[in-house]
Amino acid sequence: MVNSDKALVSITRCSRYQYDELRNALLQLLAPFGGINALVSSGQKVLLKPNLLAAASPAEAVTTHPLVVKIIAELVIEAGGIAYIGDSPGSDSQEKAHQAAGYKKVMEDTGSKMLLLNAVSEVKVNGTEERIIPLAAELNQVDLIINLAKMKTHSLTGLTAAVKNVYGCIPGKHKKRFHMEHPLPLDFSRLVVDICLAVKPAFSIIDAVVAMEGVGPRRGKARQTGILLASGNPFALDAVAAEITGFMPEQVSTVAVARALKLPGSVLDDINLNDQLIDDYRIKNFDRGVVAAGKVSKLLANFPLAWFRNMLYARRPYPAIDGELCTGCGACVENCPLQIISFEGSIPDIDQYECIRCYCCQELCAEGAIQL
Repeated sequence: MVNSDKALVSITRCSRYQYDELRNALLQLLAPFGGINALVSSGQKVLLKPNLLAAASPAEAVTTHPLVVKIIAELVIEAGGIAYIGDSPGSDSQEKAHQAAGYKKVMEDTGSKMLLLNAVSEVKVNGTEERIIPLAAELNQVDLIINLAKMKTHSLTGLTAAVKNVYGCIPGKHKKRFHMEHPLPLDFSRLVVDICLAVKPAFSIIDAVVAMEGVGPRRGKARQTGILLASGNPFALDAVAAEITGFMPEQVSTVAVARALKLPGSVLDDINLNDQLIDDYRIKNFDRGVVAAGKVSKLLANFPLAWFRNMLYARRPYPAIDGELCTGCGACVENCPLQIISFEGSIPDIDQYECIRCYCCQELCAEGAIQL
């Protein structure tokens, strides 16, 4: 019997991206919530919002695997819904990113449609503070959003999962502006939590059949973990994801902010795992990355005084360019919010005096040439 006072989180195993095995696993994952028919009604327009960071192939574990998106699209259509797929990537055009990630093929196979997120609709939200969020206006064209996240480490927030995934509902140029205005992890995560509260995804699934560890979210290492997670509460889902990957809650700044707000499901005691044991799903020796797992992060977790946190934030690592790996593509120059990266000869130069360490350059470098 489900305890309605607690946020329900479902976890299941799936060893590979093989159609029959993955479909059965996703059906099992959805069963505690009443299946897809409890989420989607006939005639509803449903946006499937994957992690589409950039134009990357499925094998790189940068994006939500297309087979996950395909099966959920099929289930939505079987329930009588109209499926759309859309996200605003951090770099590359939306069309190029959809093609590389395999989502255009998903649309051809299922009859789902691409939803381009270009226009802006301002939404007022009162979360960590009262603020106006410039969400993609196209979200108003759908009835509900199913959030299809990828489990990856993240150099700024520690972990990117369900909550951070909604950042893609902000059209491109505004994402750069927000990184410039909110360079510190906790400050940026307060914004991300407010965006999640504004987007209000109806349901979230985390694809961790193959996750990313190390220096995520673009150039980390693919790690087969064989896990799928789901919940109607993205904050509960991330709290569980942080726990099974070995993070302290304070090391995942979106989880830390949710706990500070006392949002339902942000602590494990507020979560119903449907009689499953979280210890059965812990990922041993998960590489949490240099920022999240380093000494600075552990000190941040244990010393909550604001002045001490700010002092430690000032010691966060700077990005540096490896000239042997750099191809001179200019993606870092184009995507730097402050525009303080320029070419000096054939290799870009980062003005460290002006750098706010948002790590957008490292996040979006396709060659892994920018290291911390």
